[in-house]
Amino acid sequence: MERWYLLYCKPKQEFRVQSNLQSQGIVSCFPTFIKQKNSSAKAITQPLFPRYLFVRLDPHSSHFSAVKNTRGVANFIRYGMDLQIVPDELVNKLMQSCNVEVQCDLKEGDLVQLTDGCYKDIHAIFQQPDGELRSILLIKLLNQYTRIVVDNGIIKKVR
Repeated sequence: MERWYLLYCKPKQEFRVQSNLQSQGIVSCFPTFIKQKNSSAKAITQPLFPRYLFVRLDPHSSHFSAVKNTRGVANFIRYGMDLQIVPDELVNKLMQSCNVEVQCDLKEGDLVQLTDGCYKDIHAIFQQPDGELRSILLIKLLNQYTRIVVDNGIIKKVR
């Protein structure tokens, strides 16, 4: 029975690893998204999880050494002595959401509103992006500004 395993790649080698695995006939999943910084800039494809890739292998096959020795692969992710197994449902959801366009047109100081979670309907000040999927915001609690990190999907620009 085949299972999904998590691979750790060398820096900026994810596309190469996926191509090399595909040429070996090994099924892989490399979630990406399309990022457009502003309306005039060219859209670029970026990894959702930099340096990580999912591979589908039979635990009783000999493909593990072939995958580990594929150009660009650093190693399998392990949990103790065992290889990290990723649930099928998670990989299926990631494969369905691949190539989602993300546009970040927020600038430092922009007023935003949170649309979900425990801070729903709270106004905040955008400070800076924190990676590709989150941002750092300032909210006012007890007359003092506090930094929080939230998912970009729940931020709506007010002005």
